Amino acid sequence: MVRDLSVIFENKPEQWGLRGDPYLWDEMKEAFVGKNLDVSTRDLANEICEYYEKVVGEPLKYGAMVFIERFAHGGMSSGHVSGEFWICRGIPLLIENFNKIKTTI
Repeated sequence: MVRDLSVIFENKPEQWGLRGDPYLWDEMKEAFVGKNLDVSTRDLANEICEYYEKVVGEPLKYGAMVFIERFAHGGMSSGHVSGEFWICRGIPLLIENFNKIKTTI
């Protein structure tokens, strides 16, 4: 089995920020298919932030709540992505997953 950066998205958060965050997570997982695991933690964090900015249309920042129409599937915060979630929970979990995987390679 070929392992790529998409494996870091398999261990999902127990709690999300807003209803659009799981959709961004899944979309980002697909975008990381085929990307080499041989990157630094800093480069990985930069790639995640760059992908976030590409999708959301603005840099990742604390307190941001941005509506993404394709992530809207019903509910009060439907389609909204939380910058706070990605800064405080999402990216740290992805880095943690990455570090665990790197120790098994």
